[in-house]
Amino acid sequence: MMTLDEGQILVWNKHLNDFRRIYSRLLINHHNMDWKYKDSIAKRVIDYYATTPPVMEQIVHTQAVANYTRLIATMEGLDQQQVDLQEAAAWLHDIGCPNARIRYGNSRPMYQQSEGQKLVGEWLRDDTNLTDNEKEWLAQVVGHHHQRPAALKWHFEPLYDADLIVNIWEGYYAMEEAESKYKKRICTESGKHFFDTFFVENKNKNER
Repeated sequence: MMTLDEGQILVWNKHLNDFRRIYSRLLINHHNMDWKYKDSIAKRVIDYYATTPPVMEQIVHTQAVANYTRLIATMEGLDQQQVDLQEAAAWLHDIGCPNARIRYGNSRPMYQQSEGQKLVGEWLRDDTNLTDNEKEWLAQVVGHHHQRPAALKWHFEPLYDADLIVNIWEGYYAMEEAESKYKKRICTESGKHFFDTFFVENKNKNER
């Protein structure tokens, strides 16, 4: 595990304070908007990550996955309720990582999924904005979000595609293997569009 020196900690604290100011303005701007349960989930996830390093990496990753999940779900023609559920699942998908690192010393998929599924159940137990079926669906998604067969079974293809694309961006999977190995895992046509745009068309341009 990387050890931060005092200077790095000061820099991270500054980034975190800047983010909190931006997020506070976002909440103020939402005052006269339709405040949905997914926004409350997003705030809770951000507040949770703000106390568990690596703070900014986790928040930025989750925000990127949530944004692409919402976009892919919309492009795939899902109705607004389903789009919101997919986005809520995206905000929640990695919340098992902090507990996995504490309990097992790493956040490998099998550990983060198991810890995340348990934590989602605790967080949503008394949530009155969601039905029991929606809570169960969210728990299953978080508990299986790295598994393509589960994405097809539980119909969280937009989240699965978004997370795979962002993980390749961030270097968790080898980018040079994107076209040959990971493209076949993409579930949706919209996901394929973004995958090709980021990892196939740009690669071909660079090779000319």
